[in-house]
Amino acid sequence: MYTPAFALLDRAATAAEEGRADELAALLAHLRRILDPDRNAQDMLPLYYLAGFAQRLEQQESINLYLRRFEQPQINLFYLLQRHLPLLWAGELANAHLVRHLSGHTAATLVSVGIGQARQECDLIGQAAALSPRLRELTVVAVEPALDSLGKAEGNLKNACAEAGVALSFHPAPCATEHLDEKTWSLIASSPRPLLVSASFALHHMQDPDPATDARDAFLSRLRSLSPAIVTICEPDSDHHRVPLRARFTNSWRMFHAVFEAIDSLPLGRTEHDAMKSFFGREIIDIVGATTESARYERHESTAAWLDRLRRCGFSLTPPPDTTAFRRTLAATPGFTLLTRPQHLLLGYRTTPLVAVMAATP
Repeated sequence: MYTPAFALLDRAATAAEEGRADELAALLAHLRRILDPDRNAQDMLPLYYLAGFAQRLEQQESINLYLRRFEQPQINLFYLLQRHLPLLWAGELANAHLVRHLSGHTAATLVSVGIGQARQECDLIGQAAALSPRLRELTVVAVEPALDSLGKAEGNLKNACAEAGVALSFHPAPCATEHLDEKTWSLIASSPRPLLVSASFALHHMQDPDPATDARDAFLSRLRSLSPAIVTICEPDSDHHRVPLRARFTNSWRMFHAVFEAIDSLPLGRTEHDAMKSFFGREIIDIVGATTESARYERHESTAAWLDRLRRCGFSLTPPPDTTAFRRTLAATPGFTLLTRPQHLLLGYRTTPLVAVMAATP
C-alpha cells in the first residue's frame, strides 16, 4: 500500500500544508516523470492525487461533483459502480431495514437524502408490493441538488409506483441537505406516518455554515424531533472531514488504495476499470485539491464518528437485519467482505472495511 509514489505524495501533502509551493511543484514534476498509467494501471491512483495537488498549487476552485458538467456525469458513474462493485450495494442492506417499517402500513412517507435517480427507492417500492397489507400511498420527499437527477427520480418513482399499485405524492427539494427550508421541514412534519429516512452516500457532502455549527448534528437533531420510525445511513469509513491536509491524504489513500484494488479484481476490461476509478478520482481531487474549506465537498467521516453522532442526536442504533441472502450474492465476488457488528454492518475488500450501513430509531 505504501509505495514509492505514496512517499512522494506524502511529502507533497506536507509541503502543501506548510505553504512550500516551490517544493510542492518540484515533487509534482518528479511524479509526472515517473508515473505511466498507460503502462501500469496501478499508477492511476497516485495520478489522481497528483492532479489534486496540482489543482491546489494552481489555486483552482472546486465545485460539488454532482453539479459539475462532466462528459460522463458523476451520477452515471455511480450507477456503473453500483452494478459491478459490491461496496455500492449498501443500499440493499439499508432497504432491508426500511421495508420492515413499512410492514403493516398502507401509507407512509420516505425522506430520501441524495436521492439521485431513485434506484434504491424503486427497489424498496418493489419489496413493499409484497407486504400484507399492501402499501397503497407513498409520500416521497426527495432531497437532491442536481436537477437532472431529480427529474429522473420522479419519473422512475412514478413507474415503480404504477407497477406496484401505489399512489405517489412526490415532493422535490432541489438543494443541499444543510439548506432545507422551513417549508420542506413543515411538509415532512405533516406527512403521513410512519416516517422513514434514507441517506445513502449523501450526508458526507454536508458542510458546516461556520466553525461553531455542526450541520450534520443540526440535521439529525431536527429529524429526531419529528420522531421518524427509522433512519438509515450508508457512508464510507474514512476521515476527511475536519482533519488537516496531510491526514486527509493518508486516510484517503488507505481507503482508495483498497477501492482501486477491488475494482481491478472485477472481471471487466481496462476501459470499465478506468471509468469506475474516475468516479473516485474526482473525489480524490476534491479531498486534497480544494483550496478552501468551504470549497471541499467530499468530507467523509469514520464509522465511529457517525455512530457517536447518531447517539448524540437522540437515536438508538438498530441491530443489523438478516444478511443471509446478501451473503450468498456477495460470495460470487471473491475478496469482498461483510462484517456484522452489534449495531452496524461493514462492507469491505480483503482486510479493509470501507462502507458502513447504519440504522437508528429515536
